Amino acid sequence: MKDHDKALYDQLLPLHEKDGFDELLNKLTPNETNPQRLLIKIEIRHLMSPCGKPVDLRGKVAGNCRPYFLHGANHWMDDVAINLYHRRVDIYQGQMTLGLFEELHHTPNSYRVLQREGGEVKTTESLDTLDAVPLRFGHYLSRSENRIQISSRIQAFLSDGTEVNGSTVDISHSGMQVKLPASFHYEVGASLVVYFPQLGDECHLPELFSGLEYCIVGKELNASGDTFQRLRLRLMSSTDAIGEVIEQKTQKGAQDIRRENEDKFLSYRTRAYEQVFLEQTPSLPLFFCEGDLRYSLLTEQNRAIWDYWHDERNLPVIDKLFSPKRLQHLAMDGLSSSETLIYCFSHQHGDKTFFFSACATELDQDLRHLFWHVGSSRASWRVLRVTMARINDEDNRRLQEAAPAYIQQIDELTHIATVQDLTLETATPDFRLAIKPKTPTKTLNRFVHTRDPIVKVEAVSSALLPQRKEPRYQHRTRTTLVHHQSGELQGKTIDFSSHGLNLELNKPFTGSKLEQVSVTFDDLKRVDPNAPLGNVPYKVVQISEDRTNVKLALLKNRNSQQRSHYLQRLIEHNQHRLMVDSERLPPPPLLRAMHQMLLTRLAATPYFIVRRGETLQVSAIGANYPSDELSRLLHKSAASGMMSLAPVLGEHLSKYINGVTRQRNRLTQVKQEFYLAATCTTEGNIVDINARPLESFDTPEERKLFIAQARERGKFFAVRNWVQPLEDGEKWLSPKKLESLMHLSSQRARQLEMEFADLCAYGEMTDITEEVLRRLEMG
Repeated sequence: MKDHDKALYDQLLPLHEKDGFDELLNKLTPNETNPQRLLIKIEIRHLMSPCGKPVDLRGKVAGNCRPYFLHGANHWMDDVAINLYHRRVDIYQGQMTLGLFEELHHTPNSYRVLQREGGEVKTTESLDTLDAVPLRFGHYLSRSENRIQISSRIQAFLSDGTEVNGSTVDISHSGMQVKLPASFHYEVGASLVVYFPQLGDECHLPELFSGLEYCIVGKELNASGDTFQRLRLRLMSSTDAIGEVIEQKTQKGAQDIRRENEDKFLSYRTRAYEQVFLEQTPSLPLFFCEGDLRYSLLTEQNRAIWDYWHDERNLPVIDKLFSPKRLQHLAMDGLSSSETLIYCFSHQHGDKTFFFSACATELDQDLRHLFWHVGSSRASWRVLRVTMARINDEDNRRLQEAAPAYIQQIDELTHIATVQDLTLETATPDFRLAIKPKTPTKTLNRFVHTRDPIVKVEAVSSALLPQRKEPRYQHRTRTTLVHHQSGELQGKTIDFSSHGLNLELNKPFTGSKLEQVSVTFDDLKRVDPNAPLGNVPYKVVQISEDRTNVKLALLKNRNSQQRSHYLQRLIEHNQHRLMVDSERLPPPPLLRAMHQMLLTRLAATPYFIVRRGETLQVSAIGANYPSDELSRLLHKSAASGMMSLAPVLGEHLSKYINGVTRQRNRLTQVKQEFYLAATCTTEGNIVDINARPLESFDTPEERKLFIAQARERGKFFAVRNWVQPLEDGEKWLSPKKLESLMHLSSQRARQLEMEFADLCAYGEMTDITEEVLRRLEMG
């Protein structure tokens, strides 16, 4: 049967061997001769011949086949074929005929058809590994009604009239989750009409045969590669029929039905990914009360930014980055959010460290070129992006729910700033492309930070875990500290441990952090002259603002183990005399409030990578709504309701992520810069994206040409990709919470557990278009 004859045969086949067949044939073929009409009759007789052979598509189609008992025989068909069967069986008068048999073997995903048409033969393993359903960070589903889990056959008609066959997963009064074939396109927000023939028969409800209107509100990530798609639907029709179904099924107490709150799985999965982000992000969040910096939220990865802003005394000076003038610009009344680029470097003068910083808006052309030349030639050169947002009434309402006991501390907070380090070593020479001006270098002194006073900023660990490696004990005993510059200083211990020491000195200490000193425990040596506590080498960790308090760490050498063991035995034998100096952990409600503020203000696009066998795949992408321009670009390049990293990484996920996921010579992190040229229509719609990594350009001039051409044809984007390895992904799942989810659905709980067990990398994409254009002076 040829495609152009299909409409003719579809009208004739239902009337085969019935009255009116010849009349309809003559009417539909007025221009055909009798011999041609005879050939049509012969073809119809062939198509309508009974076929007792079972359909077995295993290994013949790009899809998973399942058994179906139809017409007295077992058949193996995939979702595409079973949907075709339900659509076409009535045309063949409800019988399995040769025509229907042949159609089922020639579906669009049949390997034979794909090879004949020169198409790519795809298997379920050739999934688009760069697409994922976005997770809305800081937003959680809540549902006031329980759902019952029930599998029942349904027929759904899409908005274009396409009929698809599937089954329910769970159902409630106002919505349900269904499984439909993945081979069809489902648009979030689109409506569809669903018929319930099986439930209609079982519950004797005629309304279920007439169809109910539903709206697609979400699509679930099909991580396992099955040929079905899970959809979340919201009921649009006004009806009591679904409520009656739930009541009848609940009363019968069928064993295949159990109550389930699907939102618990979705919310818990989102929260687990949020926890990964909160503990792994390289961005440094800062919390302000008007013009005063109060807290910094530290992670394993952003500690480098925090440590950078410490002077030679190891005291935090990051507050100096936010001068009153800059804060006035960043936290201007009426602005909900703002951002700026800040260029920084440090200069060592004698035994003191001086920090220089300048916003892009504070520099004219000569000053900018001078600042760039002087700063970028130093190892301390940094390019930071600071995003500041006001804490609004909506935040306060949510935070009151999250931490009612700490509402006073939360009420005092007015702004949250996110500091991102955009420095890339391979791009640093760009700052010296312009000719260095003859302006004296001392002109930059206007950008030096004041050294004092030191503002106490509380560093809060994003993970609510003890940060000390060992307990400290309060004890006062006399000591003598010797330093090559300060000489001999008398003091007393404040607290100590087997590897650390906190001293109060009678005179200021003139040294710097990381320098070596020797300490003698005078009183303890008198008690035991043979104790290895004389001239013990320590390394300076921190010096107070007035330099009379120093914190030290035992220097590692061949005798350090003997000394630490002696101190440990001393502690164990005097436990009754010593008081533990307890580590002060942040209140959990306050930490939750900080997390909530950060999650709703993403300064980058976080994503998560899983390894399944030898394949790397994006399992989730974090997002906020309304989204930024980069997120919108990633949305537009994927199927509806999904996001894709393809515009940036192309189809080479492994190539760019392999450095942090390989087993040997694994890198701790990878930074990459990508240039994107988006070709747009006159209406502004993106029709094509060309992405190139920074290293693919030979010269800065070649990059500038690429940018100029991109802006002519549409839009230019620059993206920084940062990725680092993850170990033991299951640690972000609470065993207690997972156990409670097992009672709802053991299968879903195991899928969640396996997903996090496969986690191998965490990454962030940041829109750095403005920074690149300024760096190349094309802004």
